[in-house]
Amino acid sequence: MKRVIFAIILLLAALPLAAAADKPIAPDVRAVMEKALANERDAVVRYTAFAAKAAEDGYRGAAALFTAMAKAENIHAQRFASALKERGIAVIPESNGYKPMVGSTADNLRSAAVAENGERDGIYRDAIDTARRNNDTEIARIFDQTRDVEVEHANLCSTASRNLDSMKQARTYYVCDKCGYTTDIALARCPDCMHGGALEPVH
Repeated sequence: MKRVIFAIILLLAALPLAAAADKPIAPDVRAVMEKALANERDAVVRYTAFAAKAAEDGYRGAAALFTAMAKAENIHAQRFASALKERGIAVIPESNGYKPMVGSTADNLRSAAVAENGERDGIYRDAIDTARRNNDTEIARIFDQTRDVEVEHANLCSTASRNLDSMKQARTYYVCDKCGYTTDIALARCPDCMHGGALEPVH
């Protein structure tokens, strides 16, 4: 009986490895995934620093926006890391020593909008094309949803930049805990990944 139980335990332990082996990842898809993961981790550091600066400058609304964006970018990073692990790929180290350049809140909002638009037209467009070229629909879908989130981030930052005085007031933003979709509207369901349940508020 003990031998049977031991055999079952060994079989269950081997299942994750078998699943990973059944879902191989093309070298160029792996490369864009690891690049995107590093990029998202840098974004978390950058927007956390921007949030602290906004709070220091008295822009409570901007601080909430940057905090929400940092939360979303962390969700992206975790999602990429999980996808890599599911394919049997070891994840790169958490910290690479990245130190963001922090300016005024006005400058930070503008630079964030530029960065998010750059991701939309650069890294994520290339990543989607790479995944589709390799017929990896699962990874392409993750990148496509992430790109949608970055578009919303750019829009939110551009709006905040144009109405900077209003960002001194406290604001609430909402983030999907599955794909990171970010908005200033309380929604009962994520319009990006269609994940059920209300988006989480960030103040």
